[in-house]
Amino acid sequence: MQERGYCMNSFTEQEQGLSEYQANLEIFMQVPLFSGLPLDPLKLLAYLSTRESYKADEVIFQQGEVDGNAYFIITGKARLILDENDSKKVIKEYGEGDFIGGLSLFCRTKRLFSLQAAAKTVCLVLTREKLEKTLEQFPGITRKILEEILATVYQWEFRFVTEYGRNCSSCLGALGVSLV
Repeated sequence: MQERGYCMNSFTEQEQGLSEYQANLEIFMQVPLFSGLPLDPLKLLAYLSTRESYKADEVIFQQGEVDGNAYFIITGKARLILDENDSKKVIKEYGEGDFIGGLSLFCRTKRLFSLQAAAKTVCLVLTREKLEKTLEQFPGITRKILEEILATVYQWEFRFVTEYGRNCSSCLGALGVSLV
């Protein structure tokens, strides 16, 4: 799940003198999937998440794999790639402040795309297992997270219909995920 971009980078963290834990907490407070949660579960997520660095052209996740991770890009850029018939097509680029892969935290599905670092990239990584530990300790937050996921799906489909529906009538037949 890709979210809106947010302003948090390593320069800002150093300038403010934030510890890695504090910086992680600030990030979770800005990501819409988690931003409406009480402080205590956010603190646990900040503590349980890790930071990973990727070199330019290194694969962050591979199309077809099941990894259960979500990534917040702290610094750098990454390309979303579709592998089709021995060719790779760049679908989109992500940068600092983008949150990618949130749905994989909730269900075991294969990745539809690959994500590759376009430059040296640092991500805050949350795993499904770490989120499950948080949900076990704070079961009341599950509904709030689910509401945010559903609102994101609805907003995406609404924007798609509004922007492309008139020009792509064949695309409309593939929509309806918000009706689930």
